[in-house]
Amino acid sequence: MQIVRCVSCEGYGWFEEDGQTGDCDWCGGVGYVYRDERSVDHKIPAADYGAVADTLEKLEIQRLRDMGYTGQAKKPWDQAIRRKS
Repeated sequence: MQIVRCVSCEGYGWFEEDGQTGDCDWCGGVGYVYRDERSVDHKIPAADYGAVADTLEKLEIQRLRDMGYTGQAKKPWDQAIRRKS
């Protein structure tokens, strides 16, 4: 089976509804699921975490990069929120 980003929470692992937050029901808070040969998604069992930890870590790094995270801290003067308009 292939490991893919959860389509329900888009890899975040949680949801927010009516001011309440909780783990995603589809992935159980992992952010990723197994996808079988019929393209059906399944939760990754906790017993599998050790075996798939490296893959999950790589997928999470890629997800963060897709969002623009570089791993480098921005200097205060480079942060858009601190710039005066």
